[in-house]
Amino acid sequence: MKVLISGYYGFGNLGDEALLAGMLTGLQTQGVTVLSQRPAATRALHGVGAAHRLRGLSALLTHDALISGGGGLLQDKTSARSLHYYLGVITLAKRLGKRVIVYGQSVGPLSPSGERAVAGALRGVPVAVRDRASQRLLERLDVPSTLVADAALLLPKPAAPTDAAPTASVLLIPRGGYPEITAALARLAETLHGEGVALAGLALHPGEDAAPLAELPPTVERLEAPTPQAALVLIAGSRHVVSARLHGLILAARAGRPFSGIAYDPKVTAFLEEVGNRAHPIPPDPAALLREITRPTPALERVAELTARARDGLTWLSASLAR
Repeated sequence: MKVLISGYYGFGNLGDEALLAGMLTGLQTQGVTVLSQRPAATRALHGVGAAHRLRGLSALLTHDALISGGGGLLQDKTSARSLHYYLGVITLAKRLGKRVIVYGQSVGPLSPSGERAVAGALRGVPVAVRDRASQRLLERLDVPSTLVADAALLLPKPAAPTDAAPTASVLLIPRGGYPEITAALARLAETLHGEGVALAGLALHPGEDAAPLAELPPTVERLEAPTPQAALVLIAGSRHVVSARLHGLILAARAGRPFSGIAYDPKVTAFLEEVGNRAHPIPPDPAALLREITRPTPALERVAELTARARDGLTWLSASLAR
């Protein structure tokens, strides 16, 4: 079976690429093609076929099934145009008689018109979502779904110590477009530096996050990660992760490192609720973040449950493709 995958791939966002890498661990990659903004980069990074994301029709014609996901694709908070694109690919695949599966997604926030569009496009489609909030939203829209977890939790664990050395850095992961988050991270960095704590910063989506990373104090060491696995290695070697990116938190969970999350989006709040951690609002309180760093709350038991759910999700995906 030839499978086409639709998502936010090839844009240089290590979080989405981590999700794709995790998903591919459960698929026979021969015959898999990914719709991508940069097909050559996707081929090089993941070792699968790739086609430009605007050539969905020609790609669908030569494939048997479409996987839409994972990620936060089905929302119109940031762009109604983006939602229409992903729903358009799903609708086109259905009209062509292809098998369609929606996998590993967060759903929402949605406007009333967005809700109607999602409900219509997903009618009769097997759907798996990565958090309970999305499942509740779909229930309200009369769309049945299966609960899975983010496939980035299935990336191979790096060969790193279970406990980072006391001298390890607190790792700050900023997000572009939120100056109030950047300001709070800068104040936190100044406080931690004054207490002799080593600091590092990492941009998971350099195209958007390099600017806020550059605004952090010079005492924050700038790290770079060309691949999701490289980012996971850096995170595994940190003392604590403070992230304004969802996958900064998910990769910290995978690496077994304590983390604090800034809830810029409902999908972040949903993940933090799943693991029993506090969702820090915008603007975050540097003092509250500092308390978590000095007295981290382990979430390892719930992370293990999520990881098992992610594995079950890949089993569900394979079974859905085989039907």
